[in-house]
Amino acid sequence: MPGADERLTPPPGYRALFRHPVAARLVIARGVSELGDFVGLAALLLLAYDQTRSVLGPAAVYAARTLPALLVATVFSGWLDVPARRTMLVGLSLAGAALIAVPTAVPRPLPAIVAAGLLGAVRAAYSSVNVAIAAEAVDGPLRLPLFGLSAFANQLGQVTGLLAGASVTVALGPRAALLVDLVSFLLAAVVLAGLPAGRGERRKARPPATAGVRIIAGHPVLRGVALLTLGTVLSGALPETLAPDLAGGGWRPVVLAASALGGAVFVLVAARRAWLARVAGQVAAAAALGGALLLAGLLAAIQAPAWALAGANALIGAGGGWLIGAQATFARLAPRERMGQVEATIVAGNIVVSGCGIFLLGSTAELFGPATAYLVAGALLLGVVLFARPDRQPESTS
Repeated sequence: MPGADERLTPPPGYRALFRHPVAARLVIARGVSELGDFVGLAALLLLAYDQTRSVLGPAAVYAARTLPALLVATVFSGWLDVPARRTMLVGLSLAGAALIAVPTAVPRPLPAIVAAGLLGAVRAAYSSVNVAIAAEAVDGPLRLPLFGLSAFANQLGQVTGLLAGASVTVALGPRAALLVDLVSFLLAAVVLAGLPAGRGERRKARPPATAGVRIIAGHPVLRGVALLTLGTVLSGALPETLAPDLAGGGWRPVVLAASALGGAVFVLVAARRAWLARVAGQVAAAAALGGALLLAGLLAAIQAPAWALAGANALIGAGGGWLIGAQATFARLAPRERMGQVEATIVAGNIVVSGCGIFLLGSTAELFGPATAYLVAGALLLGVVLFARPDRQPESTS
């Protein structure tokens, strides 16, 4: 007799997604917000560099986003499931507009870095509550297309937003690009304000900050999927990090962008397939990602042509797209009233592991070469796949 995991309903097409009163607004608001965020990020990066004349300026903008996001996803995670979720999303969008208004009015490095840090906290909270609403108000078959289209919006927003933001900043100055970001926050707030009201259930008292960890650790499937997620994000930025060392000339931007392109294509196609909603499919995709990392390591070791390395990076990006299946599994199995905190716990783990991972793998590449970094990342992920195996665990727990 097949388990619940094998009887999952195949995901519908994207038209059904846009006919749903909640899913449609979530994905539209996410698309508007992602595009504006990356336009604003490009402006903040260029502003910090132009004012400081040092790469430490942009580095400070990136670093400033990490600690506040980590605090929201850990110390303050218990607050994410207390207010009404529609109110929370609208409030976070308005808070983002208020924060980005500061460097818009005063385009200096310090306001830019402070705004970037606080916006990191807003983005972490927004992402967690967004997934919580999907788990609460969007039917199971629609969640995978929703997460897939949201991930596609993120990838597309990253490419087009950074390009457009940099172009507008160079042509018209940072204020113009930051104003685009501010308007995108306000538009997202208007879209989210039209979400249907909650079902009227009373939220429980604020749980402790460790509740999300306990929920994940206490469920064998969620625990295994979480381990696979952390093993995946460990090498998430590796293709972009190693690209400048592996390719030059006209091939460098191709090798650099190949991973994002592969991920965008994968999530757009796989989000409409039932196999990625199954834990067994997610394990297979994670294992394939480990194989793609090993392939890239072998190609780098034999000094393969740049087009081959670009293809390997595209496969790595596609393999990393399985994380939308992990989101769907968490939305299906985690307690709905604690979904915001559970998602925030995963966000916190991803921030820590991806930051430490890219530092360690980058150091490995510096000492032993890019091929070794790819091979180590692939071997580590395959080891996690063999250890975790959440597809072999029962979905119900006591």
